[in-house]
Amino acid sequence: MINLNYVYKMRTDTIYDEDGKAFTVYGIEAISDSGEILFSFPDIFFDIEKGKDFVKMCNDLEISLIHMPDVVDDALV
Repeated sequence: MINLNYVYKMRTDTIYDEDGKAFTVYGIEAISDSGEILFSFPDIFFDIEKGKDFVKMCNDLEISLIHMPDVVDDALV
C-alpha cells in the first residue's frame, strides 16, 4: 500500500435551478495532511450514498491525484 499524504473527503454544496429551487449536491476533495485542499470537484452526485461510496472507493483504492479528473468523468457516465 502507498502512504498517501492526503485523504479524500466528501463535500456538500447547495445549487439552485432556474426557478430558485435548492438542491443539495455532493462532490469530492483531496485534503493534505496539513489540511490544505489540493483539489475539489463540486456537484458530482445528487445522491448522498453515491457520494459516500465514491469517496470511500477513492480512499480504498488510493487513487492518485493525477487520475482524479478521469475518475470523476467516469463517475458521471
